[in-house]
Amino acid sequence: MLNILNILNLLKKYLWLTIGIALAFVLLAAIGGRLFFVMKSHQKEKQELNGAKTRLDQLYQRAIFPSEANIALQKEKMADLIDEFNELNGLLIEDQILPEEMEAAEFMTFFENTLRRIRNRLKTGRVAFPEKYTFGFEKYAGGMLPVPMSIPRLVQQLKIIERICQILPDAAIIELIFISREEFETAVYKARAPAGRGRAPSAAGAVKPISSLDGQLYSRQHFKISFQASEGSVLDLLNRLARLPMFTIVTSVEITNPRIETSVNLSGWQQPAANASKNKAAGKEQADEISRDKRIVLGREELKVNLEMDVYNFGPPIDFKKGVKGKKPVAGNQ
Repeated sequence: MLNILNILNLLKKYLWLTIGIALAFVLLAAIGGRLFFVMKSHQKEKQELNGAKTRLDQLYQRAIFPSEANIALQKEKMADLIDEFNELNGLLIEDQILPEEMEAAEFMTFFENTLRRIRNRLKTGRVAFPEKYTFGFEKYAGGMLPVPMSIPRLVQQLKIIERICQILPDAAIIELIFISREEFETAVYKARAPAGRGRAPSAAGAVKPISSLDGQLYSRQHFKISFQASEGSVLDLLNRLARLPMFTIVTSVEITNPRIETSVNLSGWQQPAANASKNKAAGKEQADEISRDKRIVLGREELKVNLEMDVYNFGPPIDFKKGVKGKKPVAGNQ
C-alpha cells in the first residue's frame, strides 16, 4: 500500500514526464500496429509475385508450339478459303482473253485478218465507220513491226477490240466514230530507243510490258469508244457489255444530243421585271402552241456517245495443296 502511494506521489511530482511516457507508449503501439499490417501485406504480395513467377516459368517451359490440333484447324480453314477463291476465280477467268506469244511476221498477218473480220462484221451489220479505219492500231497499219516483247499484249488488245466490235451491230449502232486502246508500247519504244548515236539503251531503262499478271490478283486495260446511236441502242449496248464473258466494267458514259434546235425557247421568261407580265404571257402562249410530238424528242434523235471501259484479267488459281499460284491459264479459249 505504501509503495502505491509512493508511486502516485512520484507521478504527481513529475506529471509532465508521466504524460510524455504515456504518449510515447501510445505512439509505439500505433507504429507497431501499422508495421504489423504492412508486413502482412508485404508477405501477401510476395506470395503473389512468387506465384506469378512460377506460372511464367511454367509457360516458358511448356512445349505448346506447334500445336497439332491448332495446325490441323488452320489447315482446314486455309483449304476452305482457297477452295472458295478458286471457285470465284474460275468464274472470273472463264473465256477471258489472255496475251498470246507470236512472231512479228505472224502478228502482221493476224493483224490484217482481224481488221478484215471487224470491217466485214460492221459492214454486214450496217454500222458506218471511217474508211480504212485501223481501230486504234494506226502505227502498225503502215507495215511497222511491233517490238517482240509487246506482241503478246497487242494480240490480246486486238482480240478484245474485235470482241467489242462484234456486239455493235447487234445493238444497232448507227456509226462508229473511233475506238482507242491503252497504248502501253509507247514506253517500250522509248526504252529501246538509243540515247545517242552508237549508244544502246541501258538495261535499267527497259520497260517490261504487261504480258502476265506477275503474281497479281488482277490487271485491267482501258478502252474508249465513240459512236452514234439511238437511246434504245445505247442501253442495249450497255447491257451487252455487261453480259460479255470477259469481265468488262463501264467507267464513263457521256451522251450528247446534237438536236439542240428542238429545245423549247422560253427566254422571254427571264427578262427584267418591267416586261415580266407581258413576256410571261407570250412565253406561255408559245409553249402551248408546241405540239406533243415536238416536245418528246428523247429516243428519236441520234445521240453521240463517248464511252470508256476497263477490261479485267484475273490470275491463275491457287494450288490447293501448296497454297501458291498455279500455272498460268492456257490462252486457248480465245
